Amino acid sequence: MEVIYMKFRVIFLKKKHIYYAVLSTIILILLIVLILSKKTAPTFNTLVANNKLVQADLNGDGKKDILYIKTEKDKYYMEVNTGDKSLYLEPDKKLPTSGTYDEFNPLKVTLMDITRDKTPEIFIQASQKETPVQHVFLWNNGGFKDIFCGSNNIIGFADVSNNKTPKFLSGKLAANKIEIATYMYMHDKKNLENVVFNYKDNFMGRDSIFSLIKYIESLPGNEGNKPSNIFYPGLSGQDIAVIGKLSGENNTYIFQNGTFKDNRSDKNGEISEIIWTLNFKAVSNMAKDKIKNYTINVTLKPDGKAEDNNFYKISSMNLEQ
Repeated sequence: MEVIYMKFRVIFLKKKHIYYAVLSTIILILLIVLILSKKTAPTFNTLVANNKLVQADLNGDGKKDILYIKTEKDKYYMEVNTGDKSLYLEPDKKLPTSGTYDEFNPLKVTLMDITRDKTPEIFIQASQKETPVQHVFLWNNGGFKDIFCGSNNIIGFADVSNNKTPKFLSGKLAANKIEIATYMYMHDKKNLENVVFNYKDNFMGRDSIFSLIKYIESLPGNEGNKPSNIFYPGLSGQDIAVIGKLSGENNTYIFQNGTFKDNRSDKNGEISEIIWTLNFKAVSNMAKDKIKNYTINVTLKPDGKAEDNNFYKISSMNLEQ
């Protein structure tokens, strides 16, 4: 029998080394918690690549479910795994597609509780052969029901930051403005119903955003003709630099789609901050086969009189690529 003797080294740590070790451990734990929380928290707008998992409580039981988006032969399919069940999100027969995969215009998911039942609805934006596709899925009777479908390219939410009745908005970029249709959830019918409102041109900052979109689409040649009435007083140089960067890239910009919501309201329930997310396809003017996606996050705040055009002005911008 062979006996192996092992020597042990005893290391004595100084107090400062112990402090450093404890501090490093605490920082590491905090970083892990932060990363995990970011991965599981539902987002306002999620761009989806070929395959994507979105984690959130989608059936109101207080537990995380998994929304799985996958592509087969470039077609999108969506499924929710909740507990031991897998539930397919089937589009309405009026628009029987969830869209097709486009590298430069991927599917987007927005989770928003417009029914105020603490269970978010699933809002989908995609495209089918360059035609926009929108769907809204509601958790109902143990499954997901498609309660809205359409072919607009803008999805919005109004009165989600106050005590008023939330509104779902579906819009599109028209010749001289952003056209918007309003839908409200009817609890007795468990459906969205179109409601007619005579909105002002400045509703949810759509006039300022329309001018911004058209300005970006005119770059780089029209950089010097920046609209003067859509920017909030004191807009920082860093925010304005977003325009300079877009112009300097020497691309042709094409608006793809957008999402918006009110982020804050004052004590009277009036909207005091709005967030828009705008997605552009950029084709290089030097090489037409060089194509990129650009996402611009825009914040707007009120300035002036509520009845004035461009009442909501751009107070910040940041660029994602």
